[in-house]
Amino acid sequence: MFSKFIEKLTGKDDVERVMAKKDMKLLMEHLKNRKLMVPRRPRKYLDAANLAQDELLKLIESESMRLREELDSDRFEPWILEVDGKRRLPVFSSQKTMEVFSAEVSKSLNKVFALGFVDMLIDDLVNWPDLDIIDLNYFSEGSMEITIHRPPTKAPQ
Repeated sequence: MFSKFIEKLTGKDDVERVMAKKDMKLLMEHLKNRKLMVPRRPRKYLDAANLAQDELLKLIESESMRLREELDSDRFEPWILEVDGKRRLPVFSSQKTMEVFSAEVSKSLNKVFALGFVDMLIDDLVNWPDLDIIDLNYFSEGSMEITIHRPPTKAPQ
């Protein structure tokens, strides 16, 4: 309750307030018990400019139904981005920060898409294979990169 009051007062959620302190150890400790929103990779990108409004609404509705079915069936595929040779997973502390990401991607692609997510803890995310960076609140003010450090693998002899 108090946290929601502070969020309304500052405009920042609990994770954003911890991120503002620029203390990675404190942030990682906070995220041990705080789930983050992990977006699902969109299956379809729609070109809104070439569709009538009712066609666009029907397509978005059908994509949303497919999204709900996928999330209910454990067939979740995270939206991992490949940037500068690094595999990056955008994650979000709130619906608001996820909407900023969605709007930026839609604008750059000039397409619209349904964006679903699952809630996960940071400890589950850092153990995903082939992931280099977790982008917390990507495209939002005060976003933060969490670099994943893995022990080097030995070459076969």
